[in-house]
Amino acid sequence: MGEHTRKPHREQRDWERQRDSLKTRWVIVVVIFWVTVIVAVALYTVNKELDLILTSIALGMMVLGVLLKSRYRRHVRREPEKRQPQGKGD
Repeated sequence: MGEHTRKPHREQRDWERQRDSLKTRWVIVVVIFWVTVIVAVALYTVNKELDLILTSIALGMMVLGVLLKSRYRRHVRREPEKRQPQGKGD
């Protein structure tokens, strides 16, 4: 009986750990994206030429950010507590 009551807690902890990991990766990608964009714009204003390497990095980070955000939102929708509603009067 004690093992049965611990399983939902372990499942919840695993879910939270994965949620935090996805959110951390998404935040890192967003920060890299904006830093790359700022550096690219600064170089463009100085050199009057578009740096294709920085532009491709920014586009790659944008695509990666969208993918991570969609994975994060899909993961949040599958929270273990929400899938298993428990009645108070049972």
